[in-house]
Amino acid sequence: MQYLSYALQQEHIINRFLVSETHVQPVKGEAVIIQKEANVWEGSVGAASHVNPVRETFVKQRRDAIEPYPTFTEKVVGGSVLYGGKELELSARFPFNDPVLSLSGFYPNPTWISATAITFLDAMKPMDLGCELSVCGGARIWVNQQLIATFTPHARNQMQQKHITLPLSQGENEVVVFWDEFAERDSDCNFSLTLDSKVEGLVQKLPIGERDAALVLAVEEALGNLSCKSNHVRTGEVELFCPNPYENQNLEIHLAGATEENFMVGDLYETTAVFLPSKSTCSLGPCEQLPIGYLQFKATVRVQGMSMAYHLAFENFPLSLVPQAKPTMDERKQQAFEVLARYGERNANRAVAILHAGGPQDEFEHILRRQITFINKRSDCSDFYLSYFPHILRTFADHPYVTVDLKSEMKQCLLNFRYWHDERGDDAMWFYSENHALMFHVCQLLAGELYPDEIFTNSGMTGVQMQQKAIGLLRPWFETFFAIGFTEWNSPPYLPIDALGFASLYAQTSNQEMKALAKKAMDSIYYILAVYSLDGIFSTTAGRTYPKELFGNNSNCPSFINWIGYGIGNTSHAGKGVTALCFSDYQAPLKYRQFCQVPQGKALVSQSTHGYNGYADVYACKTSCSLLSSANNFRVGERGFQENPIHLIFSATEQVWVNHPGEHNLFGHARPSYWAGNGTLPRVNQYENFASIVFNTKADHPVDFTHVYLPTMEFAAFEQRGNWLFAEAHNGGYVALYCSEKLERVLYGPNKDREFIAQGRKAVYLLRVGSKHGYGSLESFMQAMQNTPMNATAETYVFEDAALGRLEGGWGVSLQVQGQPVKYNGFDPVGTNLWQSER
Repeated sequence: MQYLSYALQQEHIINRFLVSETHVQPVKGEAVIIQKEANVWEGSVGAASHVNPVRETFVKQRRDAIEPYPTFTEKVVGGSVLYGGKELELSARFPFNDPVLSLSGFYPNPTWISATAITFLDAMKPMDLGCELSVCGGARIWVNQQLIATFTPHARNQMQQKHITLPLSQGENEVVVFWDEFAERDSDCNFSLTLDSKVEGLVQKLPIGERDAALVLAVEEALGNLSCKSNHVRTGEVELFCPNPYENQNLEIHLAGATEENFMVGDLYETTAVFLPSKSTCSLGPCEQLPIGYLQFKATVRVQGMSMAYHLAFENFPLSLVPQAKPTMDERKQQAFEVLARYGERNANRAVAILHAGGPQDEFEHILRRQITFINKRSDCSDFYLSYFPHILRTFADHPYVTVDLKSEMKQCLLNFRYWHDERGDDAMWFYSENHALMFHVCQLLAGELYPDEIFTNSGMTGVQMQQKAIGLLRPWFETFFAIGFTEWNSPPYLPIDALGFASLYAQTSNQEMKALAKKAMDSIYYILAVYSLDGIFSTTAGRTYPKELFGNNSNCPSFINWIGYGIGNTSHAGKGVTALCFSDYQAPLKYRQFCQVPQGKALVSQSTHGYNGYADVYACKTSCSLLSSANNFRVGERGFQENPIHLIFSATEQVWVNHPGEHNLFGHARPSYWAGNGTLPRVNQYENFASIVFNTKADHPVDFTHVYLPTMEFAAFEQRGNWLFAEAHNGGYVALYCSEKLERVLYGPNKDREFIAQGRKAVYLLRVGSKHGYGSLESFMQAMQNTPMNATAETYVFEDAALGRLEGGWGVSLQVQGQPVKYNGFDPVGTNLWQSER
């Protein structure tokens, strides 16, 4: 028997295991009514306090359950564990520096997930090994087949800790972990084992049969270095980097992936990256041959019959496929339908586009039937798609693609749906965020108008009663919205969902009051897009975001909505908020066009306040070549979720932000994740083209560093000088970023030449934006920044800016300019817009 042998990660983390396939089992429960106050959302974290009653019942059963020691067929790679009447194969788990073993992902329906992990620890002497067991879900641990710990907190998406002792004998010891969770929507299910202190000579071993261990380790090192030449491919070929460790044979990496929505339904694009002997680059071919959008791949290598998997992600956006924007909005709407019909993700947006622009009948029917099935299961996000059915049934009732059977299936789907949490259900649909609440109310009104005399089976109401209920919920929703704006401010993934609700309501309802409110709300969407987009690209501080938005600025939905309304931005594969806009007669307000682009030498400074009790105070400074935006003093020092409190862009690909990772996994599903959100929120302050980001992260958070995203290959020039990072954008914009701690440029892995890490829990970052117009050459800008009198510690700073004056602040105090605090709060959602000279 050969073994892969490893020292403990950072000398105290046990994370090398053979892991079984995931056991997945749907969960059904008693259909219940949930009585909650309508239209109350306190922000994502507060909304998450709503607990599914089906989950509560299931978790109680799991806490009382007794799990026997797992039954293995063979404790080696390729062996299996027997569970739930199935053989679940064991594979070596290659962590790529992630201390956490995770089953996390998105589960649209209630699901029980579990897995078994086994490892072997070689100890130089007998010992009682103290360690911290962290669990999201529940876990049971056996050492040498003796149960030594059961820990079943099952706190949804929250890691809980328990101190345990692993009794080790001298020599080889077997450690087995079974962990599980009730998964619904975005769900974390993971565990980690961290020793109290370093132990000399302790080794992790994984049995791999008769394979060559040295070769496996060499391929692991190579696969961990896999990356795309750029996070954004827009022209030419898709070039990958991965050093082939083989001298005389190809390294072949199988790639299977797609955009998020296509990935979830299994519509995968598959290809093989072939790296020739001793070479480190290869091409996947012209970018036009790959799907459009932010693509996430599982990258798999087979080494002597053994699988090894990692991830690859990048945005593919062939500029050659983007049509030239036509002069009028109506013409651009038809162009948008044509793009979605051909390149759209395979969901209801594409199905509707096919009806409007033409396309294969079999594709339309396949997509629509799959969407009906998805909604009939009451999958989470069903409300994002159900609103299209009334449009199809009304507008295309005589279309040959909309057959009698399809019409009947859509009708039954509408009549049997659960439209609010006060109707019975055992599903995992989320009702408690502003975008979902809006969509459920809109769907209910439109369905009730379509079938006024029919009985809706889940509520027992007639269509007329459904209309009355929906209007009674929509009125306070809009009243709240116009008063406080979006709690999930400027959210690239969810602003399009709100636009979907507004446009669907405006286009389809016969209620003139609701139609007028929907138009007013749609106008507000275009106001936000005009102020917080740069050349049509919507990329800004946000109340919620994901990696697919952060790294997908070319192809995100808001930029597509911009393109339709104002002819700037981009078309896209993603149709949320787009499709309903296109089948409406809505016209974007011309009065907001003035905010879309700023003349050279000028700056647009915008301030606004959003959400309950002044939840977020947003500040933005936009010039002809840059957009710096922030959420100021936002929940300083608290656990973050998916908020992005600081963001700078010069173009869709030239962008900078700073955050405290929520997890170690570069491709994880946690909220906050590695790049999206903050484990501990910093104090962010902004004044015109200056911003400070001050961190003092929680001592018990597993990630003990902060980092910068600055993709050097995207900029026209980049230079690192001591604690300063400098970059020049292709449009003449400049950025200077100072850190009180040493910034280490990442040179290995997917974030190579894109990430800069500051070790430690405290750090002060100072960010200054300039331009060729204001400073002349990049060298002049760099010298000006380096010569600026300043004093920065890990907690405080003073920066004597030649144009802006004395800027000072820190962890314990908000930004002051010339000794006066900057006012951030007390604005309304529209806020103020001041035109001034760039400085």
